[in-house]
Amino acid sequence: MLNTIRARSIIVVTVAVLLSTAIAPPPRATAAPGSDIWTEFYDCALNQVGEKFRGCDSTGFNWGQLSGYFKEIESCQCEGTSCTESWYKWNGTGWVYIGSSEPAPEC
Repeated sequence: MLNTIRARSIIVVTVAVLLSTAIAPPPRATAAPGSDIWTEFYDCALNQVGEKFRGCDSTGFNWGQLSGYFKEIESCQCEGTSCTESWYKWNGTGWVYIGSSEPAPEC
């Protein structure tokens, strides 16, 4: 009797473990951004060296190098025509906001 109970317990635990690992959870859904977002990277002479785009329809692409001396982020609302533009400069440890208009080249 004890052997039968022990065997059933082992079978139940084995089946539970197999089912919990065999059934994968559904992929995590991610929300689309509320804006089309272009992030463009430039060298110190303001030559574009890379770009990252994320769209309102969840599309996107990366091109070139995703780092640089300057970075421009432009975002336009999905439901409207309002856009913003922000410029940043890399200081060696992080991006520092430098304004909403294109800076002068620094080399």
